[in-house]
Amino acid sequence: MESLKLNFEANILGKRTRIVVEVPYQKGLVATSEFCPTSFLSGPVDLMAAIRGETLDDFMGDCRSQLVAMERITETDQPLDIHIGGLMATVMDRLSRRGSISFSELLTCVDCFSLLLKGAGFDHQEIREIYPKVVGTIVELYPDNIIGVPVDMAV
Repeated sequence: MESLKLNFEANILGKRTRIVVEVPYQKGLVATSEFCPTSFLSGPVDLMAAIRGETLDDFMGDCRSQLVAMERITETDQPLDIHIGGLMATVMDRLSRRGSISFSELLTCVDCFSLLLKGAGFDHQEIREIYPKVVGTIVELYPDNIIGVPVDMAV
């Protein structure tokens, strides 16, 4: 598996920001689950999809959608809050278009969020601690709209 460096740019709080995301890449697929707790990769989640991630085009699109949402956030100057806002906007957009998303799809969104945090220079341990909290919060906010939540996480 080779390592792929992806460059993203966004206007965050009026400042041009560059985020470099480095991901494992093989045969058109990007491995996105670097920060995903292994406890989330069981039950109804397709283990291979969770470990293997998604296509490069889908991953790039997911990152861009979060960055576009981040560009619109002006209520805070806290980097973590801006990233969380980008993630939440992306999840809410999917829910408004389809009514529900799978737990696996939620994990893919949070994987992208986590890799953007890494590319922005956040501490790896901090990202590992944030990941399950963000997933838990989203599941609590939308218990009827996230399909296939593991039993031990269900609200």
